[in-house]
Amino acid sequence: MSELTSITISQLREAAGYRDGGDDDIMIVSSDRSTAWGLLRYPCRLKAMVIGLCTAGEGRATINLKEYKVVPETVVANLPENIIRIDGVSDDFQGHILVVSQDFLREAQIDLKNMIPLYIHLKNHPASTLSVEAARRLTEFYGLIRECIEDTGSLFRTEIVRGLVRAFLYKCCDQLSNLPAAEERSVKSRGEALFLRFIELLTIHHKRERSVGFYAERMHITPKYMSSLMRRLTGRSAAEWIDEYVILEAKTLLKYSGLSIQEVAYELNFSTQSFFGKYFKQHTGMSPGQYKMQ
Repeated sequence: MSELTSITISQLREAAGYRDGGDDDIMIVSSDRSTAWGLLRYPCRLKAMVIGLCTAGEGRATINLKEYKVVPETVVANLPENIIRIDGVSDDFQGHILVVSQDFLREAQIDLKNMIPLYIHLKNHPASTLSVEAARRLTEFYGLIRECIEDTGSLFRTEIVRGLVRAFLYKCCDQLSNLPAAEERSVKSRGEALFLRFIELLTIHHKRERSVGFYAERMHITPKYMSSLMRRLTGRSAAEWIDEYVILEAKTLLKYSGLSIQEVAYELNFSTQSFFGKYFKQHTGMSPGQYKMQ
């Protein structure tokens, strides 16, 4: 693997054995379709939001190089920009996974107002354990959504599915909104929109651009205002967000790609291997070579 793979919902559908030419913006995978997750045995970016719930057995989900044990009543939420890997699934594993594209979320008019704290929480804690009752309620949603997706004869199928997914996501927010007090803050709509735009740009450009000014210019704000806004909304400056994305990409390439350190430096647009090494050590405490040997 010379670079990170990006997996689409269409590829997942094909791997799971769907041959109905259905919707490439949404998919429900249950334990009886677990072959789909063979695509995710290597680190990749899945171009969709994923919310999975384990109901039996166990497995491992690695998100942004952090491993999480998945057991019954564990819900895992993966954001589109994350690097994900799924492995170690037991023979008796059972669960449900909803996969929805970013286009679907936009078309379903998912209101992200006041959800920035939840977004930050999911970036740091993508796996959570629910109560048995909460897990049961989400399982009912999975069944309803799957039933409606497969009801191709329904005149209002698209509208019903969108409504159910909206309700499901808000229900998940309810269950996962038990955030630390420090993360509970009101977010004005303009600040929220700028934050989401920043993450969108960062996901696209972090391999080539590390300047706060680059992102601020495309958001039509000053670098100073951008940094203060990000710190106020998330507790971290814009530069810290950029560094996190670059270092995560570097670690993943060093660990899995087979590229040399010089090639990784080139892939991430560093002028020299030496400059990349200093940057990497500044943020991790070790050299790229030391990390690669680990």
